[in-house]
Amino acid sequence: MHAILSVFSLLLGVAVILAGNGLLGTLLGVRGQLEGMSSSVLGLVMAAYFAGFMLGTFWIPRLIRRIGHIRVFATMASMASVVTLLHGLYVDAAVWLLLRIVSGICVVGLYISIESWLNAQTSNEQRGHVFSAYMTTTLCGLGIGQLLLTTGDARQLELFALASVLLSLGLVPVATTRVIQPAMPQAQRLGLRRLYAISPLGVVGCVFSGFGAGAFWGMGPVFASAVGLGENGVAAFMSLTILGGILLLWPVGRLSDRLERRRVLAVVCTLAAAGAALTAILVEMNSRFVMLGGFCYGAFGFSIYALSAAHTNDQLDSEHMLEVTSSLQLLWAAGAILGPVLAGLLMQRFGPEALMFFIACSALVPALFAIWRMRVRSAIPIGEQGEFVPQFATSAAALEMLPDADSNAEVDADADAESDNNSDFDPVSGQTQEPELPPGPSVQS
Repeated sequence: MHAILSVFSLLLGVAVILAGNGLLGTLLGVRGQLEGMSSSVLGLVMAAYFAGFMLGTFWIPRLIRRIGHIRVFATMASMASVVTLLHGLYVDAAVWLLLRIVSGICVVGLYISIESWLNAQTSNEQRGHVFSAYMTTTLCGLGIGQLLLTTGDARQLELFALASVLLSLGLVPVATTRVIQPAMPQAQRLGLRRLYAISPLGVVGCVFSGFGAGAFWGMGPVFASAVGLGENGVAAFMSLTILGGILLLWPVGRLSDRLERRRVLAVVCTLAAAGAALTAILVEMNSRFVMLGGFCYGAFGFSIYALSAAHTNDQLDSEHMLEVTSSLQLLWAAGAILGPVLAGLLMQRFGPEALMFFIACSALVPALFAIWRMRVRSAIPIGEQGEFVPQFATSAAALEMLPDADSNAEVDADADAESDNNSDFDPVSGQTQEPELPPGPSVQS
């Protein structure tokens, strides 16, 4: 508890900022639906946020090294607040697409800043508790943002203004924290081929988790609005889905520590697929029933990425955990970019229910793949599995708080680092030189 209290102001700032960002994401789906934007167009708009998010993971750390951590933090905060207001002032799909790219860059810049501060203020003994509290705060902040949709009219500017205010207000406890400016370390990521060799199931699970999560965050409000829930119903649907994730994330993780992780992952993915499919089926009976299906999906779907990352880390020594998990985050982001685009096209062709069927398929693929992997490879002894960590794809800076990570290992959010910083990135081949990984059959699990 002392560890949590020591960083309470930072966690409070995270919650307020993510409440504003969560409100904006949902508000755009509802407003776009009211303005008559097609599902395919909204899918592209929502995917632009994740594209910006991915770009920011490469660009922001390089910018920090050039002009300093505090200047980048202040710049990203100011831009995020302004961009949020611009969404409400210029309601146009093309303008929104560009703004969402900028918004994604700004948000990942704020993530990197806050997570670096948390890491700098936390001792090695406290990292596990602080990391868990930070991830829980992330979901709570996003959930609160959904409820704020009920406080105004989506057709007016006021909700956009509220989101902008929250993004600015959340900076106060962060910016006034008495912590020395954290450094921006450098390291490397693994290439896709090498990462797949380490853990095929981890790669598949993270990519398809991104498909489902990107589709849900981007098009979930569009789906709820299209089936007639209204603004209060949209807020309830999104909030209950997030609540399901908050309530079952820890129990699912603890269960995976006691049983074979692949088996738990297969069951969780199957239940997540069932919850998403149930949402699409129940809407034909009564649109209010989608709340139940959404809760069921969130209860299990929000655990897929964390389980996939934990399974991958089970194959490695702790010294390699940071660069591997950082690579998994990029795979998740790639899936999150494609998810809203594909889901939007399907919704336009087959109706809003296609979103939840798409999300169900995204969860079912890793379930089937996990079953196949259990047939072709033997399980890691349960006693050799690492401890589950309730993580999400935020930024590489958060990975330094992983309790099993080597505190001296370097984490990089800039795979395209300049040659004068001794990076192992090869600009000709586009590949990064991978570190030596432990040999043996475990890297093929």
